[in-house]
Amino acid sequence: MKDGVVNIHGKEYKTVAKRVADFRDQFPNYTLVTELVSADDQRVVMVSKVYDADNRLVSTGWAEERRDASKIHQFSSLEVCETSACGRAVAFLHRDLMGSEIASADEVANAISQQNASEAVEPLMKHNDAVRANFNSIAYMKEAHENGDALAFAEAWLELDDDTKSALWLAPTKGGVFTTAERAFLRSDEVNQARKEIMNG
Repeated sequence: MKDGVVNIHGKEYKTVAKRVADFRDQFPNYTLVTELVSADDQRVVMVSKVYDADNRLVSTGWAEERRDASKIHQFSSLEVCETSACGRAVAFLHRDLMGSEIASADEVANAISQQNASEAVEPLMKHNDAVRANFNSIAYMKEAHENGDALAFAEAWLELDDDTKSALWLAPTKGGVFTTAERAFLRSDEVNQARKEIMNG
């Protein structure tokens, strides 16, 4: 690792610590706030929000961690989840803070530790490539989900080709960009109806 950037299988990932430090330097008047959404014996869900100098919400980052994912998660799921949420919120604020990949070095290392490295890395690499190539569409979908705009969400999803959709459909516990709530929204009757309306013209 050099200056908070980790090279994993030929790709460079920023650590969350590096992202947050850069965020503080580049946006000194912005605020990063993390909220606990839910926590039980199985999982923890958190959201981090970035507010600008006028207290307007400008970026969000969600994270979900299962307590049975690893030994660390058994005792520190809350901390791991907070770290992931912060890293994602800052990454979605500005490309310079993201680095070359939306997933942080922390998340990639976590995914590799949870299963066989070859099984974990390949789908994550494809996922990250798809995220990088479709960054604006993903950000648009996340905003549509927050606003409950099924039509906008469906339009953005339908613009993606099948290979991209498959690559993006990675569980959030494995570093996927879409949260459980966003994945559920995509499968909802509301979005399905919107998709049919768009396809039928």
